[in-house]
Amino acid sequence: MLNKYLTAFVLSVSTFYFSANAQTAEERVKIVKEYQTQYPQNKNARQVALNQEYVTSKLRVDAYLKKHPEKQRTFVKNGSFYFLKEIDAQGNPVYINTKSNVESGILIKANQLYTGGTLGVNITGQNMVVGIWDGGQVRATHELLSGKVAMQAEQTLDGSKTENGVTTYPGNDHQTHVSGTIVGKDIANQPSARGIAFGATALNYDFSNDFPEMASFAGQGYLISNHSYGGANDNTTPLWKFGAYDREAQKWDSLTNANNYYLPFVAAGNEQQSNGNSSKSGYDLMTGSAASKNAMTVGAVNADKTMSSYSNWGPTDDGRVKPEIVTRGTGINSSVFANPTTNVPSDNSYSGSGTESSGTSYAAPAAAAAGLLLQQYYKSLHGNYMKSSTLKALMLGTAEDLGQTGPDNKFGWGLLDVEKAAKAIKTKSTEGNPTAQSTSPAPTLTKGSYIEEITYNLPPYIQTDPNRIEINRWVIAKGSEPLIISIAWADEKGTEQTSANGTDPTTSRLTHEYDMLVRITSPFQDSRPWKPSTMANRTADATTQTTWFDGNGNNYKQIKILNPVAGGEYRIVVRKSATSPSTLMPLSLVVTGTALAAPVASTQTRCTGQTVANLVATGTDIKWYDVSTGGTALATTTALATGTYYATQTVDGTESLRTSVAVTVNAVTVPSVSISPITVCAGATQAVSTTVTNGGTSPTYVWTKNNVTVANTKDINITNAVAGDVYALRMTPSADACPNPANATASITIGTGCTSSITSVASGNWESPATWNLNRLPTNTDNVIIDTNHTVTVTTPDANAKKVETRGNAKVIFNDNTTKLKLGF
Repeated sequence: MLNKYLTAFVLSVSTFYFSANAQTAEERVKIVKEYQTQYPQNKNARQVALNQEYVTSKLRVDAYLKKHPEKQRTFVKNGSFYFLKEIDAQGNPVYINTKSNVESGILIKANQLYTGGTLGVNITGQNMVVGIWDGGQVRATHELLSGKVAMQAEQTLDGSKTENGVTTYPGNDHQTHVSGTIVGKDIANQPSARGIAFGATALNYDFSNDFPEMASFAGQGYLISNHSYGGANDNTTPLWKFGAYDREAQKWDSLTNANNYYLPFVAAGNEQQSNGNSSKSGYDLMTGSAASKNAMTVGAVNADKTMSSYSNWGPTDDGRVKPEIVTRGTGINSSVFANPTTNVPSDNSYSGSGTESSGTSYAAPAAAAAGLLLQQYYKSLHGNYMKSSTLKALMLGTAEDLGQTGPDNKFGWGLLDVEKAAKAIKTKSTEGNPTAQSTSPAPTLTKGSYIEEITYNLPPYIQTDPNRIEINRWVIAKGSEPLIISIAWADEKGTEQTSANGTDPTTSRLTHEYDMLVRITSPFQDSRPWKPSTMANRTADATTQTTWFDGNGNNYKQIKILNPVAGGEYRIVVRKSATSPSTLMPLSLVVTGTALAAPVASTQTRCTGQTVANLVATGTDIKWYDVSTGGTALATTTALATGTYYATQTVDGTESLRTSVAVTVNAVTVPSVSISPITVCAGATQAVSTTVTNGGTSPTYVWTKNNVTVANTKDINITNAVAGDVYALRMTPSADACPNPANATASITIGTGCTSSITSVASGNWESPATWNLNRLPTNTDNVIIDTNHTVTVTTPDANAKKVETRGNAKVIFNDNTTKLKLGF
């Protein structure tokens, strides 16, 4: 039998311990300030109202019991402890009861965040705080919990265990078990009892005055709480309440909307086989907080991922998916208040893994602990915590689909997968999109996920309004895994459902409603969100929407594209319904299956004998393939051949798209250079030209004069050559020449007693450099040529030449009898 315990309601004011070890006060203050900016209404007044509501409710219960002395405030039935919480509007009593770790953490892959896990981190809940509301006093001195838990002030319900009307001990196994599941220490003698967030601490409350205390807890900036209790769901529960969005559900949504970083985790309940709605065969069992829009309702599966025999099924009357997620709830070993055999309080007693250790009470804490871990990890990488709707979208969008394809009313969106959610956090794109709508693609650089909290106040989408606005985002699909797009929002309270509405009314309880469409243009394809099955067809498979705003009242929506186009650009379009208020409603967008941008690489030429190690691409952890998809990365020692290669990069464990690179492999060549002329005479000015063989597409040159660099050009001009100087050229071929040896050389030594030639380029004075092709005056080592039609006038007694040759009608004249031309034959 599943373990259940008494709950009671006592007005209390919470106090907080562990301030030195908890989520820092500065971080909580930051969240509180955001609440005050977004919701400027007086929260103190709201807190007073909640407390007064509790007092009024308690007075109604007292009056009811006085009028009906045959009724009891508490009683035991089939081993379960019941508590009379309130009297409903029709005068009916409303009873609640509780909903009765390493293995659980392994099934949801939370252990991958620990040391040695695939994420490469050590995230155990350090400095995180969870609120736990449950059926009585925790065993704070238990070896698994000492220093980890603390009952808050004025928590007077002890949750005593009663057998045959006799109290056996004044404490609560259930509170102690749940606490161990979340924050239990890692101790050597009970390794299987380690909590999933074993580095975290807990603030513990009895649930007699839960709602005002939750408001205070959330209002101080805390993030996660666990609630493994709920409506009795037996024959005392009016039929209309099953699946109903009643006053209780409405209150939870008001609280979570006003504190939109705060996400409470609620047990779905264990009445699948025996309940007050037996005609539905285990379906339609969500009541109270479990039927709220914003809380995370958690169901339970067995160790082999099959559905448990006890976990309650949905949906809600308006067609919302409940439970939303499942974790292991069967056979969870954890701490208990007293020895199960002797009923003596103990600091080293454990539940074991039998029937008494099973229930959604132990599934919800696993999910709550996972929420702590994911929030801690997100903060460590990105500097802030996620809003509750972002955490919910992340957890549901990365869950492992179980049961029927898509969302169903047994498994919800699937089995929590902490590893996949954490990898989405790790590979979150840092690129931003415009706050408002966009009409052009986002930056092409993405990573393995896209997570955005959109605070733009999107107005309702009215089809006939020419100025209607929608939000657009673009992502690039990886292609080797599904592309999953999620949106979620912490909705305002909806219209309360009462007995006057009858049984199973389908009216949506959404206040704000968003919807989306995803489109790829090449090839053209539109994708729409899942449409979960409704109460009327609760056993059917989910379908997909065919039009806008057809999602059965869910404030989490998901599009799943099983086989996206690798590298395909997908446009996400978000609209707000025309019936939604025009006030701001923050929206969370989470996309997984997006691509890491391919590395940058260009066409390359390599040489025979070179390997993959010689290829070049700009990126991180480059891998090379010889196929565009699939295949195995090439070893760096693989010899290259002419063809196309494909490069990827890997960042934070995510491998990118592939970029194609054309590679040409050339044979090895012998480079050479020749220069002309090979002789330059002392005193001469000479242009030297170079001829290159096997220099490649872009060889480089270095000219030196007596080992000092004088030029980096192919050709060179030598001016006023000095005898004995050595001009040397070194040509280095570009890599595409595949040179062997690596360069080629040539040199000129300036000579003496040699003859060079100089030719006139125009008529003019002998003494003008402009008259000569070498732009210098002739010397006694030059053979001078006066070209056709040129007249050169000697105006100095110091003109020199080795010899002079006139061509055609060319001539040399002297200015007067003092001018001379000295010839040195």
